[in-house]
Amino acid sequence: MSAEVQSSKSHGDRAEARLLEPVATVVRVVYRLFLAGLVVGAVGPLVGTKLGLAWGGPHVCAESRSQFSGDGFTGMFRPHAGVEVMARPSYCTDHADSAQRLFDFLGGFPSLLLVLGILFLLDRLIHGASRQGVFTARTAKHLRVAGWWLLLGCLVADVVEAGAHAALLATLAQDYTFNVDTWLGTGQPPYALVFTALGILTFARIMRAGVAMREDLEGTV
Repeated sequence: MSAEVQSSKSHGDRAEARLLEPVATVVRVVYRLFLAGLVVGAVGPLVGTKLGLAWGGPHVCAESRSQFSGDGFTGMFRPHAGVEVMARPSYCTDHADSAQRLFDFLGGFPSLLLVLGILFLLDRLIHGASRQGVFTARTAKHLRVAGWWLLLGCLVADVVEAGAHAALLATLAQDYTFNVDTWLGTGQPPYALVFTALGILTFARIMRAGVAMREDLEGTV
């Protein structure tokens, strides 16, 4: 391979690598910080430090999705005349049993797993695109996998976390029962994540079609 061809290829690789910025740098930094935080959170309690995350601790809380109005607020919360205050009660206990700790854990772990997974997939995508090029079938495949992970993951996380929250609240409030209605009423559909995932999947299809066209043109030339 001549020096001119090598120089042109190197320049093209650098140009494609620049297309990944600033997302590439942000994902790498956030992914590594996220992993470091998980290690500290897991190891911290074992070595007796206060840096760890107290997963499944004895203190758990659950906020009700129902609102109620009241007029007994004082101090900085005292409303002006004619203003109605709406509040949501939070139920907390310092003596949670194993089931309550499990519900509390499931109320946040799926979202944590979703974020960790999407950061891992994006890190793989960026690493592969930096080494083999942006406009490749491999990059399109990684993008498609990331889109499906985000789409299915956000839906599953919402369902699991809503069920865990409703189940936990049922153990803390006397007149609150865990059933399908309270489960569905607790959920907050992740519309933004769903549309983002659909956009990623669409872009992956466009990239895959563009890669096929590029390969056809290179074969023709």
